[in-house]
Amino acid sequence: MIRIGFLDRSDPSWTAGASYSRSMVHALASAADERCEICVVSGTRSSLAALPPGVRTICAETPDLAPAQVRQIVKDERIDVLLPVTEALLPDTDCALIGWIPDFQHRHLQKYFTEAQRAQRDRHFGYLIGNCDAMMFSSEAVRADFRVFYPGFSGPSDAVHFCSSFASDAGLIKGDPGAVRQKYNLPEAFALVANQFWKHKNHRLVVEAVAQARKINPKVHVVMVGMLSDSRDVANPHLSEIVRRLTTEKLFENISVLGEVPFSDLVAILRSATEIIQPSEFEGWNTTVQDALALGKSVACSDIATHREQAPAAFFFPPDDASPLAAHLAAQDWSGGGWLGEAVEQTSLQAERERGRQWASGLIDFCVLVSAEFRTKGRARSKWVDPIDELKTNPLTYIDYLESQNRRLTQNEARLRTREEEAARKLQETREKAAESRRGLEERLRAAKEETQGALEKFYREKAKPLRMRVVEELRRVAGLPSKR
Repeated sequence: MIRIGFLDRSDPSWTAGASYSRSMVHALASAADERCEICVVSGTRSSLAALPPGVRTICAETPDLAPAQVRQIVKDERIDVLLPVTEALLPDTDCALIGWIPDFQHRHLQKYFTEAQRAQRDRHFGYLIGNCDAMMFSSEAVRADFRVFYPGFSGPSDAVHFCSSFASDAGLIKGDPGAVRQKYNLPEAFALVANQFWKHKNHRLVVEAVAQARKINPKVHVVMVGMLSDSRDVANPHLSEIVRRLTTEKLFENISVLGEVPFSDLVAILRSATEIIQPSEFEGWNTTVQDALALGKSVACSDIATHREQAPAAFFFPPDDASPLAAHLAAQDWSGGGWLGEAVEQTSLQAERERGRQWASGLIDFCVLVSAEFRTKGRARSKWVDPIDELKTNPLTYIDYLESQNRRLTQNEARLRTREEEAARKLQETREKAAESRRGLEERLRAAKEETQGALEKFYREKAKPLRMRVVEELRRVAGLPSKR
């Protein structure tokens, strides 16, 4: 039996990464047998909650895993193979390492990267590949790129088609999702684009397609969900351009931009959609497409190699021409809702679970192979170095490492600042509501006092004074005195 260590490196700026991790761990757990034991290695800031039965957690006491911690965990827990390795500066270790590169976008879409960014990625990937015993990729398309860009790699490689994370959560796909649709005031029929607003995700093509399609079919409606930021372009000019066009051309009547929504709401919106649109110019393997397929949804994808591999039955449109997508949208039936019903969803999810179990079984076979080769003959890796020595041996890679850590700390600081500002805002709102309530109570008390005073005066005028006069008259009569009346 071998012990497989699954390395969890959560990254809040890359939401798909958490989905990848969840689907991989649950699929590995479903396929695990006498050949292996699955262990999740993580820091306290993990994206892997509610792990499946049979999976053991090895958690460091810090938010993120440091290189020295990974090395010690591998040694203490006697891990045989570690995956997916994505960081260039992992320490020297006694187990087999399986590296993972999501895609080579910086090679295909150079216009979205500066020369320094492209060089940084090449250094990062080169150092990673030089220190891993095997490599895994999300698609055959990325694997083919790897063979072209790194022909000298002599270790084994494999394409791992991960399944949807929906397949592992029985309670997530349950009930009628209509309430969430009403919550966001969405029409009964709509198509969905669920992507972070990164420039290469190509939202602008969908906006242009809707602008053309609504001239033919005014009922066309597209919902856009995703983080409204791009870590590579903080100013986000392309997002400003999209919002400006939506406003000036009144496209908000046909396009709803929701931004980032809670995950449970996103799932309900996806279940309610009539179709999922994936317009990206480049992908390694897309989580939204996989989620849509897992639910039995129809999809419309940009015509790129990975999408052809992932969703061969999809409607394909060129990523640089909006007209075919516009014609497709205009021809759709927008009179009914998109929810397929729980029965259809569960049947489709069961097929997705079986597919995930099959690929996970293949991945375990791959781990067994890589571990056996490492034990029998090892591999000539590049020299591992501790960070303190990196400036002497590989300064550019060390600078890349420091920059990545700085970005992560900056993101954490920004999130904490946002939470602090939100907490301060809620506290201020609470104080204002309390002050308003106090003013209201004081006003009601004043009004009650005035009302009481008025009632007493009225009683005196109508009841008390005449009664007193009658008593005085009676006393005068008893005393034999003349009446004052």
